[in-house]
Order: sequence, then structure tokens, then C-alpha cells
Amino acid sequence: MSPRRCALILLALATTVVGIPLAAAGDPPGREFTGTAVVDGPQGTRSMPLTLVVHRFTPVAEVQELGALLEKGGQGTLLAALRGRADGELRLGALTTEIALVATEETSDGYRYLFLSPRRIQFNESQLGEESLDYPFGIAVFEVDGFSGIGEGSLHVAAALSIDETGHIEVDDYDGRDGHFRDLRQVR
Repeated sequence: MSPRRCALILLALATTVVGIPLAAAGDPPGREFTGTAVVDGPQGTRSMPLTLVVHRFTPVAEVQELGALLEKGGQGTLLAALRGRADGELRLGALTTEIALVATEETSDGYRYLFLSPRRIQFNESQLGEESLDYPFGIAVFEVDGFSGIGEGSLHVAAALSIDETGHIEVDDYDGRDGHFRDLRQVR
């Protein structure tokens, strides 16, 4: 299986401060989102209720530090650095996964979010192949319209990533079959 790369332009503004709106934002970013996660897998298409909650937005400086760790030591070093952090949570059905990093940036009509878990998101019953060990993260990426609160995006149950010196994050999906969200909306 060949991984698919999807570039994500995140953290362009270096003025993110925990709990404070970005400099040009009319409203602060949302803190809770609900919807349905839909993933195609070996057993077919599965859908589950989803809730994403932000406890803390990760400042750009921290993302840049993590990028330097990733550059020096690879996915394993970044994975170790993220363990134990709880910037948010992802509830998928009855299972809750800790989110170690929540990044956001203002778009022309709302916000773009990235939720990063230091473990794969358990969605399918099947085991992934040994080559999947290089894809240790679970990642949700989505945009929410500031007026309607409605969002859309993708769910990567097994992914690797890279972070450049400015804090931009690029996601490399394990099998090229990322999931998506249905009826995603901001509730808080």
C-alpha cells in the first residue's frame, strides 16, 4: 500500500495563546464538536458517533519544539514526547482517546483544527501489518465555518507526520484510505 500525502497548512499565525482568540479572530475557536466518523476498512464501511473536545490549544512554540524533536529522532521520539499530554479528547462510540496536541488556525470563514493522538485510533477490529509501525498517530483534521458552526474534514486512524520550522504539519496516511466526518458541528 502506498501512503498518500496531504499537506495541511496549520499554525500560520504565531499569536495563538491558550484561551485567548487569535489576533484577527472575531470569536475564539470552538472547544467541542460532535458528528459521525465514517471509515472504509477491510470489513467495509463503519460509522460511529464522534465527539472532539479541546482542553487546551497547543501554542505554536510548542509545536515548533516538537518539530525539532521529530527532525532529530523521527516518529518514535515524537511519540515519546507526546505521551502523557492531554490537550483534548476524541470520543468514538464508547472509546475515549487522549489527544496530545490540538492546533488551530483562523481561515477566511472560520477555523481549521488538527487533533493529534500519540496512538492509532481504534476503529476497525483488524490488525495492521508490520509496516504500519511507522504510522503511530491518530489524527483528525477539519474546518468549521464560523457562521454556521458546520464542519468537514478527515480522520486518519494510522498516520505519520512531519512538522516544518514554522509549525506547519503534514500528514502521511498509512493506507491512503482516510475517513471523513458526517454532520460535524460545533456545539461549544
